Amino acid sequence: MKRYLCRICAFLTALAIICAAFSGCSDTVKDAEIRLPLAAEPLTLDPQIAESAESRTVVANCFEGLMKLDETGKPIPAAASSTAISSDGLVYEFKLHEDKKWHINSNHEALFGENWENAIDLRVTAQDFVFGLRRALSPETKAPDAQRLYMIKNAEKVHKGELPATQLGVEAVGEFTVRITLEYQSGEFLTVLSEPVAMPCKQVFFEATGGRHGLGAEYILCNGSFYLSRWYKNSTIILRRNADNPQAQAKIYSVTYAFTQDLEIILEKMSDGTYTAAPVTADMIPALESEGCTVKEFKNTVWGLAFNCADAAMKSTRLRLALIMATDFSEIISVAEPEMNGRANGIIPPSCMMDGISYAEHAPSVGLLGYDEAAAKKYFNEYSDGSMCEITVLCTQAYETAVRRIIQNWQQLFGINISAKVEVLEKAELDSRINSGNYQLALTDISTAAQTPAQFLSAFANASNICRLNSKTYNKLINQLNMASGQNSVIEGCTKAQQFIIQNGVFCPLFFTSSYSAVNNRTRNVVFSHSGNIINLTNTEILKN
Repeated sequence: MKRYLCRICAFLTALAIICAAFSGCSDTVKDAEIRLPLAAEPLTLDPQIAESAESRTVVANCFEGLMKLDETGKPIPAAASSTAISSDGLVYEFKLHEDKKWHINSNHEALFGENWENAIDLRVTAQDFVFGLRRALSPETKAPDAQRLYMIKNAEKVHKGELPATQLGVEAVGEFTVRITLEYQSGEFLTVLSEPVAMPCKQVFFEATGGRHGLGAEYILCNGSFYLSRWYKNSTIILRRNADNPQAQAKIYSVTYAFTQDLEIILEKMSDGTYTAAPVTADMIPALESEGCTVKEFKNTVWGLAFNCADAAMKSTRLRLALIMATDFSEIISVAEPEMNGRANGIIPPSCMMDGISYAEHAPSVGLLGYDEAAAKKYFNEYSDGSMCEITVLCTQAYETAVRRIIQNWQQLFGINISAKVEVLEKAELDSRINSGNYQLALTDISTAAQTPAQFLSAFANASNICRLNSKTYNKLINQLNMASGQNSVIEGCTKAQQFIIQNGVFCPLFFTSSYSAVNNRTRNVVFSHSGNIINLTNTEILKN
């Protein structure tokens, strides 16, 4: 009997060993390290002031807000473990996970000395969210998306310096509950809480950086799936798995972002598997698909005529309308036709979603302006005082001939009172000129990272919007849109905001195009936003060969 029992024990021991061995088997690489390109080096990784797609891509993986967006674009709890909403929809209470921590490492020795590991309280607390939101709305911060937070009680007045930040409707109820009181109900509120502008910020750390917050690895404290390990200027950014975020630990160990927009390098490194994922152009798709890469399309771009409303001449609504109504866009459309995926029926790109469906499927007609010689002459005569109107139109080489013919028609219609010329630029220089406001009129594109139509339209309320629109009327329309909570109200608000932009000749939409991103065949669970510009790598895995 004893021998029999010994044999049973031996058998069970062997079976346990075998099971353990098989349980350790996986079709993915343990602690994988991946590499991705960024088109440009971020200027900052401070979430409250991050503006470029590159900055936001890194921030999305290094920081975690109260909410995050799932793959359908729906806001779900992140740093919050639960959410409670008052019956009037104006008061939200967010219970935080109590075991999440900010990640501190040897990079921070320069700030805190040899005792850097114990220098500050690293728990992610309610006060971190209070400080982050107050800071986002402080006039001194100049957060580009501060207006996205205007649904919070007193936010607009705090942002304009009319009230102190302590009057903002955000408070810590104990250490792990954040209470936010709204000025009005908003269907955008929970989505906004997933955006960089609403990320938490540890006040004692922020103050220790001495105004350098976000400018280097030693000046960033992360609470996301990854932390910023190294930032080699003009070269790379390296992220590592953040073990201090138990609910959102990354499955891969590290991410290296290499700064490049060289398409030949991107094609080569995607083809040989060096890059895990990368933005690509349409002409690269056949080669990448032949290598087994998966290519994703994002209909996130609208092309049109952008007018600089701050320019001495272009600030005139009558002049802008005269030029639009004197323009036959058929030649531009014919040049764009191979790459366009539809004439624009409004300004909002199809990538912007509402209730999990492209806004384009909901969108009613917004009344685009068309060619009208009589109206064009009328508007120009009302604008002109007899002096010469000098105009320079910026475009890329592909559209030069079409723009020159448009200018000829302007001169035929308006006679000697107009002098117009075209300036042809490389795309990068064109974008730089427009973003800096150094232009009058440009044929250009707006590629957006916005998830919702309201978020996209809110960009035109930002003081640095590409058209330099500064309109109290438009800002009021955006405030009303952010107050909208039902689908019909949102559609109505979007329609009114678009009509304002179009009927006032701020931006004349022409057609939509797509951007593309490729993922290599050994990678799974790379999550893109609907716009394609922000990648979440929390659940990314690399398959074994």
